[in-house]
Amino acid sequence: MTSTPPAAAEPARSSQHANRPRTVVTTDMESDDLASLIRYLLYTNELDTQGIVYTSSRYHWAGDGKGTRFFLPGREYQTPQTSWRWTGTRTIQDQVLRAYAEVYPNLRRHDPRYPAPGALLATVKVGNIAFEGEMATDTEGSDLIRDLLLDDDPRPVYLQAWGGTGTIARALKSIEDRFAGTGRWPRIKAAVSAKAVILASGFQDETYAEYIAPSWPDVRVQNLEGGYATWGFNCEWGQGNVRGLPADRVYFSGAWTRENIQIGPLGSLYRSWLDGQAMPGDPLDIFGDAERAPSGWCKPLDPYDFLSEGDNVAFNPLLDTGIQAPDDPALGGWGGRSIRRSTTPNLWTLAPAEQDGTGAEVQNYTTLRWAGAAQNDFAARMRWTLTPDYRAADHPPTVRIDGGGTVRARPGSVVTLTGRATDPDHDRVTLRWWQYREEGTYPGRVTIADHGHGRASVTVPDDAAGQSVSIILQGTDDGEFPLTRYARVLIQVI
Repeated sequence: MTSTPPAAAEPARSSQHANRPRTVVTTDMESDDLASLIRYLLYTNELDTQGIVYTSSRYHWAGDGKGTRFFLPGREYQTPQTSWRWTGTRTIQDQVLRAYAEVYPNLRRHDPRYPAPGALLATVKVGNIAFEGEMATDTEGSDLIRDLLLDDDPRPVYLQAWGGTGTIARALKSIEDRFAGTGRWPRIKAAVSAKAVILASGFQDETYAEYIAPSWPDVRVQNLEGGYATWGFNCEWGQGNVRGLPADRVYFSGAWTRENIQIGPLGSLYRSWLDGQAMPGDPLDIFGDAERAPSGWCKPLDPYDFLSEGDNVAFNPLLDTGIQAPDDPALGGWGGRSIRRSTTPNLWTLAPAEQDGTGAEVQNYTTLRWAGAAQNDFAARMRWTLTPDYRAADHPPTVRIDGGGTVRARPGSVVTLTGRATDPDHDRVTLRWWQYREEGTYPGRVTIADHGHGRASVTVPDDAAGQSVSIILQGTDDGEFPLTRYARVLIQVI
């Protein structure tokens, strides 16, 4: 590795963020939220983070500070409570962003686009936290979201719900309260509905069902809880640590996690099984306690085995891998491929199964197929936090297809493709072509002849008229952590 990054002045905000997804994280900050936030911060160079907002959920709420008791049936508690498993409103500022500030100088050596710690700190707000689903009052967090949805920036606002959707719902309700019944309301409602995209780590309160879906049916909402099979709580149900596809299970093992993730000021905050850590204020967070963990609902695996990053599902669709398409959830990528479940409301869920390279249907393959690549990428970035020398670390390649995007072809024809990869570390990049069957409308397999050196030819089936075929070019370098990026071409058969 001999290259160094080019020197560059910090760009102005308008140009710096213009092509990046604009997003707000809302979180109830339980143990897996903390682990997801550690990973998320390592990708803030690729995102325009405009808010990190504390919110409530059915699992975590603060109470109103007045001793008011709250109860809903079917919850973890059996009697009315004044608060439930609340972890406070200082963890992000006092622990996570403080650790980020320690490693920030090193991160900037690897990408000057990383946001300054003070800039991220300024986005931290407290939203609607009093009770599960509380959306009756405006808060700093809901005001932030409201103002983003009403501003002049034309980009979508991707609203990540790591907890409940109560704070997001309050922002929408505030807009409705201000403009409903005025002549501007139809236009404003349509504009906000087109601008807001909710990426939900499941529905963790009732505000989506009771308010957002009936009142804002055109807002695109993606329920991504299907990704828990890859990123959610990893429990011992008598099978051992079987997270991931067989070839990827090493990346969820305790030895790998301890060596590559739980290192340095930021990584040491990450949560894994039996690691001796716990979230203050959460009596059910016994995952780190070797003596108490066996009595919990999620049975422990071995020390430092993967525990949970359940909220990765909400930001993985935004990450820059070369094929990400947050504006089109029907296309796949590290965040999975989604299927539209209803037009009104505009609701999407992850595809339950996809075909692997052998043609076999594999449950949860839409997220599992990318897990090994995502884990290696995470480990490489965690090393960035400790490595001030750009030349001493791994960085991902760039992959592209000449004339990529969409190409038109006739049935029976042969489409010639040329792909290229560059690697900033001058590592060797291995290229592989494959058909992403579920992205295209053609139901069968196509023949891909790999001619080497990035060249391939695709034979368009005779019966594919009016159909589409998706071809992915995957490039993986040979660095210490094999890092992978992609390109896509969609063959439209005429």
